[in-house]
Amino acid sequence: MLRMSAQHIRELWDIGNTDLRLLNVLDADRPLTVNEISNRSLVDQAWVSRSLRALEARRLVSREGDPHDSRVTLVTLTAGGRRILDESRPYARRSERALLKGIDEKRLKALLDQLEANTRNSIDMFESSRESPARRSGRTSAAARTP
Repeated sequence: MLRMSAQHIRELWDIGNTDLRLLNVLDADRPLTVNEISNRSLVDQAWVSRSLRALEARRLVSREGDPHDSRVTLVTLTAGGRRILDESRPYARRSERALLKGIDEKRLKALLDQLEANTRNSIDMFESSRESPARRSGRTSAAARTP
């Protein structure tokens, strides 16, 4: 279903799911930094930067320096980006209604919350197991030897 929807969106608006997600995040009351966009969209910051360059080349977003901090770039949605959002949202709502027909919203939310918690736990377990036992014990014994 997701692949069919993504293909249809690409055919209609020539935009991928991630780029559409970034445009939705930029539908904010104020310009956002790349870091804020990354956090809100749950997309890697490097990927966000690459996507924003492509969206800027298509004039769907614009970037400008922060007047208060020259190290920061602020990103905003352009009229072209707004047009894509306005046209694609009714399609997304229809697709979502069709996909979720007959599904209890409270049960779905509980399931998604549990999946999110399980994912966080899995990531934590993976990250803690990335360090080999030999390195952990070496670090521990080295720390124990430090006066």
